[in-house]
Amino acid sequence: MYSFLVLLAGVLQSAMMSFNGLLSESVSLWGVSLVVHASGGLLLLLYIVLVVRERITLRGMPWYLYSAGFFGVLLVSVSSYCVGILGAAATTCLSVAGQLFISAVIDHYGLFHVPKVPFSRRRIPCFLMILAGILLLNLS
Repeated sequence: MYSFLVLLAGVLQSAMMSFNGLLSESVSLWGVSLVVHASGGLLLLLYIVLVVRERITLRGMPWYLYSAGFFGVLLVSVSSYCVGILGAAATTCLSVAGQLFISAVIDHYGLFHVPKVPFSRRRIPCFLMILAGILLLNLS
């Protein structure tokens, strides 16, 4: 079930990048990020208030966790820009490669309280195959 949800999230992320690229033709890149985050935030707020009926609190978290919002703004802006130049497939492949690299570092050192999963040599062929796929995609 979790694998399906992550796969679905990947599908939605690629579709989102394509839609954001189209949206950037109407508003600036920062405007895309504002529209995406404001509309998503408003819909989520309505859902929480009207359906879940849960109180929202923003206390008790380490200060650095708020940087996720900044990362989201950069992600939307950069991917919206790049999808218009590189295309959806290349942008997605490069994004996934970046995610794979940093997630391997996070796992190896157990950063941000995730379970520590040491990097092993068995993963090297997987990384090389992904890099080869990115090269092949961008050469065609």
